[in-house]
Amino acid sequence: VTAVHPLDLDIPRGDFLAILGPSGCGKTTLLRMMGGFVEPSTGRIEVNGADITHLGPEHRPINMVFQGYGLFPHMNARQNVGYGLRLKKLDRAAVDKRVREAMALVRLDGYEEHMPAQLSGGQQQRVALARALVTRPKVLLLDEPLGALDKHLRQEMQIELRRIQRAVGITTIFVTHDQEEALTLSDRVAIFDAGLYQFDSGVAV
Repeated sequence: VTAVHPLDLDIPRGDFLAILGPSGCGKTTLLRMMGGFVEPSTGRIEVNGADITHLGPEHRPINMVFQGYGLFPHMNARQNVGYGLRLKKLDRAAVDKRVREAMALVRLDGYEEHMPAQLSGGQQQRVALARALVTRPKVLLLDEPLGALDKHLRQEMQIELRRIQRAVGITTIFVTHDQEEALTLSDRVAIFDAGLYQFDSGVAV
């Protein structure tokens, strides 16, 4: 089975690209290849001209936020956000400073000691986003991270996501099957269907 057909997709630095298509069209597989969770059978993936095709996820300048958030239930929000920094063995003062900055960026000041079970769906999504941003990746991948939220909260988080992306200026690739969401958030929309990259177009925002 060909999950994603060969394609040539160039994403400018700082762009917010939405990958739009129906369920099963290959958009999440493409995202997972970018993140290093699936190795492509042909072709290559580059970031700033460097070939990262065969690097594991932990060695890529890329972070990914999944639809299910993936927060550690036994860690509070501060510990969840700082997890990646602790793996990099940064000293405690540097970790604390960057965690505070990330929590402030997603407007969760004062929630540092809250456990995931004490947070709403939107707050959990913000913790996951802060955890992805705190290591300062060059590329942020978002796999339908708003799909588990109700309509009102999803609309609020769309505004927040766009605000955060503009504030940080990070290259962001967002997978969705929701056309309105794609048009609301992105600079460009790439259309996928049956594993085929159809075209992409600019979006006035």
